[in-house]
Amino acid sequence: YPSPDDSSVYEVNIGSPELLLDDAAEYKELTENGKRLKKLKDDTASYILGRLGMSEKEIQDTLKKAYDFDTELAKYQKTLLEMYDPSYVTEAINIVKLDDLKEMSPDFPLVQYMEKYDWAKSDIIDVEWPDSIKGLNGLYTEENVEKIKAKLLVDSAYNYINMLDEDAYRTFQKLQNEYSGITENESDQELAYQAARSAFPDSFARLYIEKFLNEDIRRDVTELCRDCIDTYRDMLDNTDWLSESTQKAAKDKLDKIKIHAVYPDKWEDYSIYHVKAKEEGGTYFEAVSDFSKAMDLRDRGRINQKIDKEIWGIDILETNAFYDHTDNSINIVPGFFCDATYSEKMSTEQKYGALGSVVGHEISHAFDTTGSQFDADGNVRDWWTKEDKEAFDERADKLVKYYDKIVAFDDGTPYQGQIVQTEAIADMAGFKCMLLMAKDIKDFNYDEFFKAHMYLLARVYTLERAESSVLSDPHPLYYLRGNVNVQQFDEFYETYDIKEGDGMYLAPEDRIAVW
Repeated sequence: YPSPDDSSVYEVNIGSPELLLDDAAEYKELTENGKRLKKLKDDTASYILGRLGMSEKEIQDTLKKAYDFDTELAKYQKTLLEMYDPSYVTEAINIVKLDDLKEMSPDFPLVQYMEKYDWAKSDIIDVEWPDSIKGLNGLYTEENVEKIKAKLLVDSAYNYINMLDEDAYRTFQKLQNEYSGITENESDQELAYQAARSAFPDSFARLYIEKFLNEDIRRDVTELCRDCIDTYRDMLDNTDWLSESTQKAAKDKLDKIKIHAVYPDKWEDYSIYHVKAKEEGGTYFEAVSDFSKAMDLRDRGRINQKIDKEIWGIDILETNAFYDHTDNSINIVPGFFCDATYSEKMSTEQKYGALGSVVGHEISHAFDTTGSQFDADGNVRDWWTKEDKEAFDERADKLVKYYDKIVAFDDGTPYQGQIVQTEAIADMAGFKCMLLMAKDIKDFNYDEFFKAHMYLLARVYTLERAESSVLSDPHPLYYLRGNVNVQQFDEFYETYDIKEGDGMYLAPEDRIAVW
């Protein structure tokens, strides 16, 4: 990972042990989603352990031991909600020496492992949450050996079931669909494509570029990104609650944002990975395992090395667009392009409402409650005055409290504003950016603009997927990303003649846009 103090170099980062139920909060009180996830893990383990010859009693005993160990381990970990607190950015930076690690973990052989596989050679070792390492060490006892074995068995069953034989794979498909509320499987061809692309993302990307993309598309998207950045500069100039010094630092960060549009000029080298063909006796399990080993070897070769910033290091065919705090870059890639997001044939209004709002969204992550803690070079550094930071936090807190009052489902499930604050801030700031750009266009069609934005956000969810999102996804549900967002802007009210008393009306004093 890039070092938080100097993002130009790699560090070795030690995270917290993974939990079967993902979130430490689930071990205090299971949510509905937690119950579904536990059933998925239990059923997966039961299937694999049964095929290994265990009786039903032995399986249930193994599961109990695994969860007993996890319950203790969870006591030393941050909950997901706590990790979404902006303060976690700095709390999770704990640079240590090997002697510090030995003191944290005298019994669990963490340092011995790191020395065996070269990780100990790193000049920078960063422990995300030291209490979790200390907790694991305290649980690494002779009396817990059977519980540790049980946890490893249950973990392995879940991690490897889809790499074994046909029956195991189909069973896992069925169990996953039950968890997600899905009734149909993806085609085998689609699944095979996803598996191959995960190992050879750049090879697939180059083929895609050759067949479907051209330099004109990259130029068009890059120009849109630059126009957005210029507009953000105007937004900062007109932010009256920021002091001159904070505005200057923010503009410096804005000026240094890297635009990763469509495809890179320099690619990742995957020549270290070789696949043993089926005709040579190779299996899917071995292919995945060999890929993991190859990437591990590649990463060890990066210890104490400078980061090559020309290599994006991402799968450009992934359906995503994002901002990278450690690189201060916006990444707008073709995997995200479709009829609803980007087309050369779009009108200006459609382009602004769709991809433009996304570009604006990603730029604003440089100035949300997380991104605002990183400087222009991607290092964690406070560049705010005390007064400006307090004003910013006050505005962000108003947004958090607004979302806290939203009830997501008929059962009364409340939203957690702390989880969605960064994405909600970005949604509104990106939309504001587009509306400011629209002001310079004569006879701009706002109806077409708003409809393009809502088409961008249109989604069909299963209830199970939506419930999971509310608990763990930093993005608000898509209907909220649309409705709450447009309520912040006068242009929406004027376009559709929305007045006080209408369902979509939000009084000016109650609006929550941070920027």
